[in-house]
Amino acid sequence: MSKTGKKRIKKMAMGVAAVGAATSIGGVAAMQPALLSAPLVDLAALIVVGSSTHPDGSGTENFFQGKFNATPYNTTGADITHVNFFTGPLGIDQALQANAGEQNAILSSGWGAANASLLLMQLQAQHDPSLPQTVFILDNNVARPNGGFGTRYPWFALIGVNPFPTPTDTDAAAVVDIGYAYDYNSNAPADVWNVVADVNSLVAYLYRHLNQDQLDLPVNVDGSPKYTCGSANTCGITDNGQVLECPDAQCGEVPAGDRVAAYVTQRGNTTYVTYTSNGLPLTNLIRDLVPVFGDLIADLTEPLLTVLVNSAYPGGNPIPADPSKYEPARLFPPPAEIVATATQIPGAIQEGLEAVTGGGSTATTTSTTTLTADAVSTDKDVQASTDEDSDIPDKDKPKPLTNVVRDSEKAVPQQLGEQKTSGVDSESVETTSTSTTPTPKATTENTPSTEPSTGAGEQTGSENTGAAA
Repeated sequence: MSKTGKKRIKKMAMGVAAVGAATSIGGVAAMQPALLSAPLVDLAALIVVGSSTHPDGSGTENFFQGKFNATPYNTTGADITHVNFFTGPLGIDQALQANAGEQNAILSSGWGAANASLLLMQLQAQHDPSLPQTVFILDNNVARPNGGFGTRYPWFALIGVNPFPTPTDTDAAAVVDIGYAYDYNSNAPADVWNVVADVNSLVAYLYRHLNQDQLDLPVNVDGSPKYTCGSANTCGITDNGQVLECPDAQCGEVPAGDRVAAYVTQRGNTTYVTYTSNGLPLTNLIRDLVPVFGDLIADLTEPLLTVLVNSAYPGGNPIPADPSKYEPARLFPPPAEIVATATQIPGAIQEGLEAVTGGGSTATTTSTTTLTADAVSTDKDVQASTDEDSDIPDKDKPKPLTNVVRDSEKAVPQQLGEQKTSGVDSESVETTSTSTTPTPKATTENTPSTEPSTGAGEQTGSENTGAAA
């Protein structure tokens, strides 16, 4: 399809979506006028927005270890206003205007974040004076430009979902846009007909649901990034607190035993935080639910399922190089990506077989790509490690990391993990690819670990703090 044709389709879809959103919001106002006419707020500076599955928003103030439920937004402990989800952008605006002249923060999640994003666009168009004093925190943002299901699939506007991508550079004091790898709310697959990716995305949403209160958000209370990483446009934050330079979300070498837990990218006055996934959510579910043979089945199928799932994302990578770039849905990947995926399948099948049989070689270098990862090691490093450890009993040797992709000298983040406490995986070391073209996966000939990986569902949160669509 030509670029002109695509633009026409996008404009038409956005037009239909806008009508749907307006109709839905108007319907809510008609059905529940009391919600819009009743006083919503007392004087407060922390405005907490409800989501579709948790409309009153209670408990959302505890997200990110209560970072924003403190000075300067909640100085007395009682300066909180909860805005019901069903009041939509109008309810959020009423709460904001009631606190005009104060330093405000709007904390929202899921579909509620999409409502807050729509208000942000409205205030920007009106040059509202409250905007420069307001920080917007959009958790699991359904209106995220690159991955939010509202923007990825604009036809959901027919039921009231905001289809317009959150603007990157506004007059707001700051915007923090938070996404999660594979999660249907903020990282939905681009390929409409990839059923495996769709199921995996829903599983990722269920695993992430209710966990936000435990996360350490790598931003300051004013919405600015907490870390800097030289001239790189993206920082990688590891489980052990290392800050790495990761241009376009491609990191250099990651310390052994560590992994990238989140990427931080700044565009305009928006800070994008993208949390990774520790293993494929779909196979994590198999490990958790299937008795006896769950780990065996997951080890066998995870490499192939990862290839199939990742192929549903632009560039074959669920971690966007630029979270601010609008990427709508597509029916199928372009031909080049289909070919790239097809070439990875044999290696993925072999890797799965080796994972359950303990087979594989430790000295073969290959230029084919396979699983994505957080740790990087070169062939020279692998050989040196082999020489140094040759006299150490197998049971005492450190277990190397798996899920390493190589393209040129950078590791491409694709299948990355949910944040976990230890940050240490028992995984296999990948070999170096000499390709200069970024590819979504890199094959390994090394012996993978047969130990099960930690599932994302191990984290638990407060029952009242879920981010939802």
